[in-house]
Amino acid sequence: MNGLEQTFYIMGIIFMSLTFLMILALVVAVLLIRRKINKIHDTIEAKIDSITSLAEHGGELSALAGKALMHSAKRAFNKSKK
Repeated sequence: MNGLEQTFYIMGIIFMSLTFLMILALVVAVLLIRRKINKIHDTIEAKIDSITSLAEHGGELSALAGKALMHSAKRAFNKSKK
């Protein structure tokens, strides 16, 4: 094996090693990005679920608020009568 042939083999080994490391880094980056996207997705889903729950029970909440308001207005009216 002459010097030129050995040089090309060494260059090939270095190129393949660097390519392998770059592919490995790319896979790790994709996994990290995927984990962050899933975390954001879960946060958004939780917020949407809470908004949906509030919308479903909105009538009940407004009825309770109206009832409390009417109760306090009735007490104030009764106090003003006396």
